Amino acid sequence: MRRVKAAMFRVLLLGLTVLSASCGSIPDKRVQELLVQQGFGRRAEGDAQVENYASIGDTIQFFVSPALLTNPSFQDLYLLVAGPQPVAVDGTIFVPNVGPVMVLGLTEKAIGALVSEQLQTLYTAPIKIDARILTGAKVFFMFGEVLGPGVRPFRGDLTILDVFALFPVTRLANLGRIRLIRADPRNPLIVTINLRHLVTDGVSTYNLNIRENDILYVPPTFFGTISRFMEKLLLPLSTIVGALFQGVQLQYQYEVLTGKRNYYYFYTPWIF
Repeated sequence: MRRVKAAMFRVLLLGLTVLSASCGSIPDKRVQELLVQQGFGRRAEGDAQVENYASIGDTIQFFVSPALLTNPSFQDLYLLVAGPQPVAVDGTIFVPNVGPVMVLGLTEKAIGALVSEQLQTLYTAPIKIDARILTGAKVFFMFGEVLGPGVRPFRGDLTILDVFALFPVTRLANLGRIRLIRADPRNPLIVTINLRHLVTDGVSTYNLNIRENDILYVPPTFFGTISRFMEKLLLPLSTIVGALFQGVQLQYQYEVLTGKRNYYYFYTPWIF
């Protein structure tokens, strides 16, 4: 009898294990579909300094031969070249007489060829349209001991020294341990840079060129780490003290308005 009960318990335990595994496999598959498999994780990626490509927020200007625009049959092209076309959130631009056209991730040459092909069906004579990406939406990131951590605009041809000359850091920054991070799900690249060697000794070995989506992390110094720890430790206390002080001020203002207390104005004259 004991053997039968033990066997039934094992079967029940095995069934519960299989059931829990089957229930947990459904959200796991959904999570796996969301995970980044390659690159940084954006819908459009590339090296804009080698060949620029269209990203969300970019604007694209089109150019047509002036001789072609003098022909009355091609006056509709004025609408295309009149102003830049913004890349919408879905990665499309609006081409007159055609409609939305997907350009996300395409280079300037590819965009010009695509729009020319789309518009060629409307005309009998051959047309050629050139595209130029004007305003870039490429960015990189700075975190740690920097003033205003977060997104920075990427204008191209930026080195480490350019970045730290343009964007200041805090007094607690450790410029000898700057980390340049290029995120990737399989082969992330992390380089530690000593900016002091570049500034004081002129060694430009690690004056690396920044790319879009790069992450720069500036750690604190040893005493900066202690300072940040104490700041976080005393943050609840400072919040409570600030709230109490604000409450006292509100109580004082209420008593002044109701006439329960006189208002004292302290005037300090200028001393010349």
